[in-house]
Amino acid sequence: MFRPVLLAIGAVGLGLGALVLTHRSGPEMAGAPPPPPDFSPPPAAALPPAAPSVFPPVAIVLADPEPAPPPSEADFRAAGLGSLDLKGFQMKPPELPPEPEPPANDPYELTLRLERGDTVEKMLADIDVPEADRQQIAERLHGLLKKRRLPAGESIELVMQTVPEQPDAPRVLSLSVRPQPEREYLITRKDDGSYEGEEKIYKVSPRIVRVEGERHGSLQQSGMKGGAPAQAMIEFIRALSFDVDFQRELKEGQKFTVLLEQLVTSDGRVTHPGRLLAGELRLLKRTVTVIRYRPQGGAEGFYTPQGESVVKAFLRTPMDASKITSRFGMREHPIMGFSALHTGVDFAAPPGTPILAAGTGKVTMAGPNAGYGLYVRLQHTSDVATAYAHMSRIGPGIKPGVSVRQGQVIGFVGSTGMSTGPHLHYEFLRAGRAVNPLAQKFAMRATVGGKDAARFRTLAKHYQAQLKNAPVAAEARPKPKDKEPAQLAKTN
Repeated sequence: MFRPVLLAIGAVGLGLGALVLTHRSGPEMAGAPPPPPDFSPPPAAALPPAAPSVFPPVAIVLADPEPAPPPSEADFRAAGLGSLDLKGFQMKPPELPPEPEPPANDPYELTLRLERGDTVEKMLADIDVPEADRQQIAERLHGLLKKRRLPAGESIELVMQTVPEQPDAPRVLSLSVRPQPEREYLITRKDDGSYEGEEKIYKVSPRIVRVEGERHGSLQQSGMKGGAPAQAMIEFIRALSFDVDFQRELKEGQKFTVLLEQLVTSDGRVTHPGRLLAGELRLLKRTVTVIRYRPQGGAEGFYTPQGESVVKAFLRTPMDASKITSRFGMREHPIMGFSALHTGVDFAAPPGTPILAAGTGKVTMAGPNAGYGLYVRLQHTSDVATAYAHMSRIGPGIKPGVSVRQGQVIGFVGSTGMSTGPHLHYEFLRAGRAVNPLAQKFAMRATVGGKDAARFRTLAKHYQAQLKNAPVAAEARPKPKDKEPAQLAKTN
């Protein structure tokens, strides 16, 4: 059966072989390949006359190559291929790379103030922190505080961040609170979204600084403007008041310096504003210097550079005042209009200026007393008493029968009773009779001696040098290299 088919295939093969041999024997293949054709235009004279064309000339413009559109079903019909189902052969669009997640916003700082009745969790809820974060932060902080409560007014420092997927729910990166300068509680967010707590404990050490100033108005207020704490200035005035006549010697613009011992943390925060170590007041004709010293087995007090105690039996002036508005003696009463004995000395001072006990004694009167207004009377010995009138208010704890020490605040300047303005009416009584307070003189009480003398002289020399060379309080800032890292106590 297959013999005719094989004969036909053999015949076709012989025919094709003959055609190939005939083509290879052509003249073009016998020699070298022909030179490339010359496409330059021939001379005009050599060109034969063009035959008239039946078609108008057409300008051919080659467009930029563009990718051919995929064949459609209509193309297949025009080519006589019939209708084809191309649904299974549709081209798949290229896959685009996934868009990157938008980055989180930059962190920002926020300070909140803890008001009365507030909790940290409630404060975080007010700024839309998610509940899960609020609970974690509150638990970590509670574990650090260990039943201690934050006082009202405490500042809470936050570092926050908003994320694009939750723009209305900010993220807390860290929370810190420092109720004490030497202790800081820090809550920080970890990479997995949980929070951890740390207690930072800063080392506290003393440093000596000085405050320089000029007296303008009250000596106490002038010192406080320069950075000295109120208590240190009160001690300074009290130490000066034994030897300085504030009415005659204290003038506007006079310079003073106080030496303070502060307590400072390793990162520069002051835990104690300053204890008075020494001070000097430069008057017109002299300079008064006072130095704090505690003798062995004795009480701490202030002394002159020569080792003499500044404490006398009574203060020269019971307050920081430099203006006497009325002296002891006969005068015309400013309200009653007739001449009478003025039984004391009037010192003008701003309302609220502290009034000091001129000496150690016992309160025999404290309260309203007719034209004297608010009045305090102290009995120092069986023979000597002092009285203070026209107060705006009486000092805390001052009542009849209470003992007071010299220099203790017993009241504040006012204008109660028969008074034309804020001032202190100060009386000094001997055997119940008023005498001129400014004419009274009293001896020094004690001096440094024995084994204390050499130690005091060394200390006094050191303090006097520091009054000129110690860092100024407003400029004393620890350098970053001097900071000591805080000790950390972590919780989970």
